[in-house]
Amino acid sequence: MVVADVRPVDPALQFDFHPVAIQRSKWTHQFHVWSPKLSRRLSLYSHAAVDFWAMIESYASVLTFCEYPGLILVDQKPRIVDFVLRRDDVTEFVVVETTRLTAIDAGLIEILDPLPVSTVNADALQPHRQWIDNWMRMLPYVTSNGPFLSNEFLDRIEQGLALPKPLYAIEYEALPTDPVLTRTAVFDLTRRGRLVSPDLRAGELNRHTRFRQVVATEGAS
Repeated sequence: MVVADVRPVDPALQFDFHPVAIQRSKWTHQFHVWSPKLSRRLSLYSHAAVDFWAMIESYASVLTFCEYPGLILVDQKPRIVDFVLRRDDVTEFVVVETTRLTAIDAGLIEILDPLPVSTVNADALQPHRQWIDNWMRMLPYVTSNGPFLSNEFLDRIEQGLALPKPLYAIEYEALPTDPVLTRTAVFDLTRRGRLVSPDLRAGELNRHTRFRQVVATEGAS
C-alpha cells in the first residue's frame, strides 16, 4: 500500500529562479549585500534596487526572492527583471525603474513565463524612506551576529515583550548577555515577523525605539 505524503511543501523549494550574470559597464553602479533571507551574497546595480531589497528583507510575508532572474516582456520589449518574489501563494516580478541592464549571453536567455508585474520607482519608495534607512542599519546586525543567536534566547526575548519596551530596556533586562547580541535578537525577531515596531516608520532607530510581540490577529507584516 502506497501512503501519500501529505506534509506541507515549503514554498521556497518550489521557487525555481536563479540570478543571471549581468553585463556591467564602467558607468554601472554595483553594490554587494548579504541577504539573511537567502543566506548568500547579492550584487545589485542601482540605489533603488538596494532600497527595495531592504524592504524585501524586512517583511516576513516575503518567503523568498531572487534578484535579476532573467528576461520578461515589458511593453512587448524584453528587459531584465529586477526581482521575483514569493509572498504567501503569490509569485510576482518587480521592475525597478532605473537604467535597463544587459545580461551576459542575453541572446541565449529565454523569456520567463508571465507572472504579475509590479513597477517600483523613486517616488514609490520615498514614503518608506525612514523604514528603509532604519533597516539598512538593522540588517548588518543580523548578518554579523545572527549565527550566534540560539532559539532559546530568541524565544526568551520575544516572551518578554508582551508590552512595548524601548530598546535600551530590553538590553538592560537581558544582562549579562552582550547588548549587541540582544539588539541583534530584537532586530532578527522583527525581521521574522515575531516582533513589531511602529516607531521604525515614524523616526530614526535609537535606544528609545519600542518593540513588542506580534499578536495573533496581526499576523506577519
